[in-house]
Amino acid sequence: MSSTWYAQRIKPKEEAGAAPDHGTVDYFSLNIRRTSLDESGRAKNLLVAPVLTHYIEDNHTELTSPVYTVFSKEENPPWVISSEHGTIKQDGTIALEGAVLIQRDADRNGRSVRLTTSNATIDPNRDYAETSEHIEVVSAPDLLTGDGAQVHFGDQLKITILSNVRRKHDVR
Repeated sequence: MSSTWYAQRIKPKEEAGAAPDHGTVDYFSLNIRRTSLDESGRAKNLLVAPVLTHYIEDNHTELTSPVYTVFSKEENPPWVISSEHGTIKQDGTIALEGAVLIQRDADRNGRSVRLTTSNATIDPNRDYAETSEHIEVVSAPDLLTGDGAQVHFGDQLKITILSNVRRKHDVR
């Protein structure tokens, strides 16, 4: 009981115009770094956020400026996913709110990928993300846009854009 009272007393100060109160704070952490490992003990993914706040009523966790990294099983660079705000749901999915940026540096074939959208959901167990919002995918010399997307990360990237698909290919 006293730890809940203490967590409420020392929780981070809300900024002006911040979201309304979501219930009773169970605990919070500053500058979190959570690494998940695969079966062989290698880093599978990493979650970093300056502020994590857990709410007891509906057992959800809010993240400020989360950065989620998915490491490759092969020698490709990791996928880095960032957003303005995030919520870890009870089922383990992460709802990213506001502007979302998904990027990977150039792989062994020399192609980098940059996706921009908003309001996406990540399923860490499947290395998967989806959004119903407008999305833009840039992987020079290609530009792909549309509404709604399903993204399967990993060494064999698969992006499915659901509607209003447009592609522009720059011939060099």
